[in-house]
Amino acid sequence: MSDLLTHHRQLVGIAKGWAAKNLPGWCDETHRDLLTRHGATPVDGRVSASTLTVPQLVAVLDDYQRRGWPRSKKVFGAGLAQPKPVPTRIAHLVRLWGKLGQAGKVAKATRPALLAFCARQVSREVPDLDSLSVAECQSITEALKGWLRRS
Repeated sequence: MSDLLTHHRQLVGIAKGWAAKNLPGWCDETHRDLLTRHGATPVDGRVSASTLTVPQLVAVLDDYQRRGWPRSKKVFGAGLAQPKPVPTRIAHLVRLWGKLGQAGKVAKATRPALLAFCARQVSREVPDLDSLSVAECQSITEALKGWLRRS
């Protein structure tokens, strides 16, 4: 059985559950009538979605959508906003901080500890690394490099 066929059958089951909760008067008999309308045949006296092909299952799902089923067609994050790329200067700060942690020069090489260090360096509150200016990042980078070079 193909993964697509299995996926569509699962979606039909989800849509059936949604319909039972949200559509007045919806029951198993109504669901079976819908399946029959789209080509399902009886097996052992029961109408089942297992007799449908992928195009028939798609038609069943479309029918549920017309009835109000809020199907979301997000496939592997398609349609979602892409994450903002990390600026090189910030990535460099994080790498240096991690190296200091590996060298045992920092007790906790965590993001909050890095933010606290940056706040001490620039003498102001630093809620996140994006709030640092380029000049501030440069001076912090130099401080971290100097700290890393010391034995």
